Amino acid sequence: MEDVKENNKKEIAEKREEREKEDKVSEDLKLVIDMAKIECKLCTNPQGILKVNFDTPTTQDKLTATVVEKDFRSLIFTGTCTKSPNSAAPCASVMQLGEWKDVGTLKVQDQFPLLKKSTIPCNYGGSTIEITDSGQKSEPAQVPPAAPLPKKDEPYKCKHCEEEFTSALILDTIGLKKPTAKQTEIIDSILPYLNQYRKDFGLDTCLRKAHFIAQIGVESANFKTFSEYEDYSNPPGVFSSKGITIDETIVKSLKDNLTSIFKIVDAKGAEVAKTNDQLSTLLLSEKPTVVDIQLYAKYSGEADPKDKKKRNDKLLKTVLKADKTVDYHIYLKPHSNFGVPLMSRAYAPYPGDKRGLGNGDELTRDGWKFKGRGLKQLTGRGNYVSFTNYRNKNTFTGDTSGAIDFTEEKPGVALQGKYLLLSSNAMYATQSALYFWNDGTKKNKKYAKDHAQDDNIDMVINCVNQYDGASGKKNRKSNYARGKAKGVFDIIRHFDLMLQNGNEAQKIEAKAYLEKQKAAKDPEATKILEEYEKKNPPQKK
Repeated sequence: MEDVKENNKKEIAEKREEREKEDKVSEDLKLVIDMAKIECKLCTNPQGILKVNFDTPTTQDKLTATVVEKDFRSLIFTGTCTKSPNSAAPCASVMQLGEWKDVGTLKVQDQFPLLKKSTIPCNYGGSTIEITDSGQKSEPAQVPPAAPLPKKDEPYKCKHCEEEFTSALILDTIGLKKPTAKQTEIIDSILPYLNQYRKDFGLDTCLRKAHFIAQIGVESANFKTFSEYEDYSNPPGVFSSKGITIDETIVKSLKDNLTSIFKIVDAKGAEVAKTNDQLSTLLLSEKPTVVDIQLYAKYSGEADPKDKKKRNDKLLKTVLKADKTVDYHIYLKPHSNFGVPLMSRAYAPYPGDKRGLGNGDELTRDGWKFKGRGLKQLTGRGNYVSFTNYRNKNTFTGDTSGAIDFTEEKPGVALQGKYLLLSSNAMYATQSALYFWNDGTKKNKKYAKDHAQDDNIDMVINCVNQYDGASGKKNRKSNYARGKAKGVFDIIRHFDLMLQNGNEAQKIEAKAYLEKQKAAKDPEATKILEEYEKKNPPQKK
């Protein structure tokens, strides 16, 4: 009888333990809501609250917390950090949060939800902030649509995909050992934003990171500028290598520069002084023929037949009097380029133009206002509008500047507007590049970030800049060859780890990639496959 009682007690205890485990699992999977309780053991007042600042669907009539809640406004502690000097610094002033871990797997408004078991590291103190109370009063009657699904055959996560960008990784990718002060300044200015945004905006794998740096390295002239240069010798657009008749658009566009371009010489060889307005009237009356590139871009003059080192003015037209004697000559003078008219003409629409830039004509100056700016060199009014819409719909962590229309003009001031922010502010320069990476040009139904994950360098280039010339495309491929190499983003290492640790689908993907590299005579890929096949010989049928 005693044995029966003992067995019953044991059975009851086991069931209670099993039920407690189930309850613990159920509690850990609860969605976190506004005013949940959190804890940091390094804070002098360890108990804090989680404030939901972003507009999300509600759970139990409170906003649901997601992974975007990761700064001092969301994780609120009233104490000071014991790791700060003399334990004097308030937590909010030193908090350096990483990324949330163990989050839900189904998204709430494109963001993963936080669960009771979720944690986030504070890199300043080296602590882990935990959620001690989800904020829910009881189990929801129904499973919320954002609750995580049971996980089967958990995929392997490469730890290197999670690593941050560094200056060394960028310089190794573009093959630069000694950056200039300007290059260092630009790289240092974008690094915080690349690392802040990388997980939410398509820079979350080794492949994507390598491809992205390879592309923006070329776009930014090896990180020398956030703004497209204007020193074209052969500009895109309507420019011709053959002579055309000067028309009203050309004269109006270059009106402020005409005295720097043209020279009037009388029959005796003396220069006749003319104002811009006088030259405008004269040119429209006489309509000389000229190669328009020589008007807008830098022009060095005509080679002197007697002295190779000397350059001369170019005679465009001789104007005669009624008696057929010479009245005056119109010459084209050597001059520098004229950036605003040049870019305005280069990116103005023309018959047969397939670029779809969305700009107005040359005289609107849209071509200059919306020339290539930012890390990606975003080009055209249409792209600036699309970036504006994308940014206003997507949350860039830490950006508190609110909605901005990047096509907005400054009232009463010519050539001043919010489009300049893309070339003057590293945050917007980075955001604009990430917009295009995620949602810019689509080829074969995929954006650049998707082709990067497929490791299709040609399609990545076509998405980022299909109009680039042979030299530019070659540089992009050279960058990627360096970026994917061992010691940089090391793509073979990524697939080796996936082959050794991944689920069945990942092993198949990894093996296919390594087989491709083996076929390209890559010794490292060959060695990895040979060792793997020794350990995992094909099963005999």
